[in-house]
Amino acid sequence: MTIAAILSTRSYLKASFYDLVYEWEEDLSKVLKISILNAFPLFRKLFINKLSRKFLAGAGIIDPVNNLVEKANVFRPFKGYYLVFEMGVNTQPNYSTSAKAIPAFIDLWKQTDIAAFEQTYRQCPLVLISSMEAVAYLKEQGCRLNLAHFPLSLSDRYKAEHGKIYKKKYDVVLAGRTNPVLSNYLQEFSNKYPNVEILRQQEVDGVLCYVSNLRGIIGEFKTREEYIELLRASKISFYSTPGIDGGEKRTGGFNPVTPRYLELLSAQCLILGRYPDNEETRFYQLDEVCPNVGSYAQFEALMLNYLEQSTVPLALYDSILQKHYTSCRAALLQELVRQLN
Repeated sequence: MTIAAILSTRSYLKASFYDLVYEWEEDLSKVLKISILNAFPLFRKLFINKLSRKFLAGAGIIDPVNNLVEKANVFRPFKGYYLVFEMGVNTQPNYSTSAKAIPAFIDLWKQTDIAAFEQTYRQCPLVLISSMEAVAYLKEQGCRLNLAHFPLSLSDRYKAEHGKIYKKKYDVVLAGRTNPVLSNYLQEFSNKYPNVEILRQQEVDGVLCYVSNLRGIIGEFKTREEYIELLRASKISFYSTPGIDGGEKRTGGFNPVTPRYLELLSAQCLILGRYPDNEETRFYQLDEVCPNVGSYAQFEALMLNYLEQSTVPLALYDSILQKHYTSCRAALLQELVRQLN
């Protein structure tokens, strides 16, 4: 048995954070030479949404519907397994819970109901999880699913041409979710050094834009391509894992390394951040390229040093990125599926 297809939600889930997932799907499809299929949104909307399931439960026919969802051949059209990325854990049977499905979880936090998780995905031959901490925790708790670590990656489309160096127009860009400790340090730094240009996301007339403290509105940068170009034009950025400095409530304390770190390396940004020393941050070599800031004095010294630098350690950046492009995950996926046979 091999991976025969990728089941995608791209036809009906259009939020910007899914763009990363669809890039991974496209890269895996290309490398593995498999199709990307529509995940049957009509069937999902009719039988898996909360309102319809409440009605079906009241009518006493929820168990037959569960049985249909689990066994329907519409969810496994090929001889082989299909891969399906999941942002979070489903609590009801669907196309990612059948005996032919290999779900790949992007966010799986410590608050997960392990018994329900195990029951829902019990038929899956393999369950992929992006976080090392989550895999270790589930195993420690006695989860009986066949779990494997499947790290997040960066699409191969963002490989720089050999010798290509991006021209930097902006000093600092704050991209995505900001860490409150680093934000406070940056505000203190900006008060002291007001001529350093900083781009932050702000809502302007109902539109989310990047705004410079020196030049005002720079632009929206809505598409993935525009966002990556903005990073490439920026000299310094920050990176922090999601489960610290107040993020513990959301993740339960898990601190997975997210693709933004790889995006910043690919864009040739100098990075500083906040993160724990754990197996996953070591796996991604954060400590080699992203100083872990513990005080304002350290932050200021690093910022002043970075602002003076004219180059980044491109060879080191490239050596890290070469381990984490999506094509590398395609090879890992093939090996994990081979072990099922």
